[in-house]
Amino acid sequence: MNQAPITRRTVFYIEGYDPRGPAHYHALYRDEAARQEKVNGLALKVGPRRKVDAITSGWSVSSPTTETQYLFLRYDDLMRQRWSRTTPAILRDILRYTWAFTRRGVFAGMYRLSWPILIFSTMAPALLAIVVLVSLLAGIAVAYFANTPLGVVAALALFGGLLLLRPVLESRMTALWLARIGAYTTDRGAGNTPGIESRIDAFAQKIAAEVLAGSADEVLVVGHSAGSHVGVSACARALQLMGSSDRRLSFVTLGQAIPFIALQPCAVFFHDELKRAAADPRLDWIDFSAPRDGLCFALTDPLLSAGLAQPDPDNPKPKLLSARFNRLFTPETYARLQRDYYRLHFQYLMAAEQPGDYDYFLITAGDMTLAQRFAQAPSIKSYDRFRTTRS
Repeated sequence: MNQAPITRRTVFYIEGYDPRGPAHYHALYRDEAARQEKVNGLALKVGPRRKVDAITSGWSVSSPTTETQYLFLRYDDLMRQRWSRTTPAILRDILRYTWAFTRRGVFAGMYRLSWPILIFSTMAPALLAIVVLVSLLAGIAVAYFANTPLGVVAALALFGGLLLLRPVLESRMTALWLARIGAYTTDRGAGNTPGIESRIDAFAQKIAAEVLAGSADEVLVVGHSAGSHVGVSACARALQLMGSSDRRLSFVTLGQAIPFIALQPCAVFFHDELKRAAADPRLDWIDFSAPRDGLCFALTDPLLSAGLAQPDPDNPKPKLLSARFNRLFTPETYARLQRDYYRLHFQYLMAAEQPGDYDYFLITAGDMTLAQRFAQAPSIKSYDRFRTTRS
């Protein structure tokens, strides 16, 4: 493996299911890079955000040794088109993904692989069921004691319960964010997201063109959260477009949610892409997750979730590594961080208090490739703390 320092890098960042877009993530990278300098000593100059084209925004990241072109691949416009805003639309999302995930065995697969994410994924339908039950019981009680028609009272109670449920789910538990992700992955698993698939094709073309141009010492694709399965598809398609070229592509997934798609038997196209990505020797793929992050499938082999065998069991892809957030903070700070699971899920992109093996800014702007940086770290195998079936 070439150990020469990286002087030029291109990063393609693929966000999770988040309609906030590049302005938010540019500010996040800029501010957190400045905070991380106190930890890793890497002085980064983050340039202004610029529009590259209709689906790409970018900014420069300069260190004393390395120039990085950080490109944000946009599909936030498509997310905003899908983003349910009214209470009836959100209720449809909840009912639709609950039915699809139950029928397709996704909930059962979550239970087998990583039960914490099952709890978060069923929070919205569970609370909806509680509201319906409590409203019905309230209607019966009022109708009995006030001699009022049961149907009218129950309907009014249910309407009031649903109005109260939405702000609780949205602001306090972010369960409606997960409900929207559930509806989106239900459609993507069934191949019913044509706008998103054509956008991923465009991502793949950009990635392949950058690799083939050869101007960067490393081309790195980053997929965070739900962006992890988009990243799998983009990398698999890019590798196909690269033809017989032997140039390498780096891929890191953070807080991955790949089984949301991989667990669906109907997602045959995605299973093929997952298998191609894992089998291609040109792809260096590392997956970082944290067991305390309940919004991801922590230390879970995404091929296992699809019922696929590793092409090379001795060198599995992705290489599964723990971000070990507990080592990046003082015990007091980490105790507070654990109580905010939404914040914890974004820690992969943020600064820490103490140095550790995981450092997003060294990965994206340091002078080593992804594969070089973690060459000596063995993949974590058979992590079964959250599994109900042992490997």
